[in-house]
Amino acid sequence: MADLSYENIVPSFRLDGRLAIVTGGSGGLASVVSRALMAKGAEIALVDMNLERTKKAAQELEQWGQEVLKGRADAPVIGAVSAWSCNIGSFEDVEQVFTNINEKHDKIADLLINSAGYCENYAAEEYPSMNAEQLMRVNSLGAFYVAQMFARPLIANNKPGSIILIGSMSGTVVNDPQPQCIYNMAKAGVIHLTRSLACEWAKYNIRVNTLSPGYILTPLTRNVISGHSEMKDAWESKIPMNRMAESKEFVGSILYLASDTASSYTTGHNLVVDGGYECW
Repeated sequence: MADLSYENIVPSFRLDGRLAIVTGGSGGLASVVSRALMAKGAEIALVDMNLERTKKAAQELEQWGQEVLKGRADAPVIGAVSAWSCNIGSFEDVEQVFTNINEKHDKIADLLINSAGYCENYAAEEYPSMNAEQLMRVNSLGAFYVAQMFARPLIANNKPGSIILIGSMSGTVVNDPQPQCIYNMAKAGVIHLTRSLACEWAKYNIRVNTLSPGYILTPLTRNVISGHSEMKDAWESKIPMNRMAESKEFVGSILYLASDTASSYTTGHNLVVDGGYECW
């Protein structure tokens, strides 16, 4: 008879003993996600371009852990936090920083959340070539570089892991009214990169998935729509739920994909969380 014990059939979302690398670590989404990872017991390495801003994010995360988690029965472990500067569009940067992270934490990172990236709006016929090349380098090649350098030590040491590449609904739909063809192309590439890596690395027990959000009310997005109510109205009119998302609404998806028990058979998947945007 199959094992019907509680422990065998009810997934655990605890991440005790695991080391999570979070790129785009000083951003709005990473700020919320990193707190959830800490609450579940993970050690966290925040990675971003600006070291000063990333250190500040790490300090705020540690302070949050001490103020909010300490003493809670459901958060018995508060993991270590570190901050790193890295241009993920540079393989050399990624190689050095990811090696240093594992050495600093004295363990091999087994959870990667790649939220680093950016968007630009140019009409396709006017898109500057240098801008296009740089965006593709960060958003597409950068996703590959961080996945590659994350996976290498896991493969060498026969350890499992989970990679969550933050994509976008822009990888499967064309946003309106803003023109952003290069960003859309980059995110479409991330989704197919996920499928490719998932197939190649399944034999190493490394799961690779994409989380593709819709419009999120991060501080950056709030700045973009500030004073441009017509943009916000245009976006929300295309969302069946008639609103943009809060960052916290992606935590459940991240924890699901991170969990070795909840998503043990999930790999190569593009999980779209967009309030129903793609349905219309």
